[in-house]
Amino acid sequence: MRYIVTVGEHINHIFRESELILPPRLEKAEIKVDSAVILYSFRKNAKEENIEKIKHFVEEAERGFKSLDIPVISKEVKDPYLFQERIEEFKKLIVPKTVINLTGGRRILGYELFYAAIEVSNENPEAVEAVFYVTAEGNPIEFPIINPQLRLTPLEMEIFEIIRKAKRPVTITEIRDILSERRGAAYPLPLVSEYVSRLEKKGYVKKESKGRRRFVVSLI
Repeated sequence: MRYIVTVGEHINHIFRESELILPPRLEKAEIKVDSAVILYSFRKNAKEENIEKIKHFVEEAERGFKSLDIPVISKEVKDPYLFQERIEEFKKLIVPKTVINLTGGRRILGYELFYAAIEVSNENPEAVEAVFYVTAEGNPIEFPIINPQLRLTPLEMEIFEIIRKAKRPVTITEIRDILSERRGAAYPLPLVSEYVSRLEKKGYVKKESKGRRRFVVSLI
């Protein structure tokens, strides 16, 4: 799995006690990160001291990844305001599966990364595992990767409501049973599974495996 991160004047959003910061569901899954990309940019007419500070933290982030035996490359984004060009550039960095930490550095890079994640996910829903932001307290907040042009059908909305209100991972069988009880008619499991897959492709939910069982969690 690839870890893409933006870096500015600190790296508190990347490491916690020498371990990578990840959304809780990915920590529980014990995923393995096997490559990393650091993105950074300098403001036009930035003072030399600010440039050196960012360079220092980029180097510190590199050392942090290498200490975890994760190969890392760093890339300076020279002109971040060429918005669409940067999106196309960032799309090439996203490989199955990628996690994106857009907390640090310049805000424009985070916007471009997020749009790149949406566009890649539209073509391959399995490519982006997570996009997240880390608070000052070190808590990751995962962002749903939703294409605003994709609207939910009434049945998708009802299934999504069941998943969201459960406030815990649920199985497709549980979703089917709740839906069948609500509507007073038995729903085929393959139909419910298909609609859950549609919600996953649209960025509203995520399927997780725990042993031999498959669960669904809300991303919103």
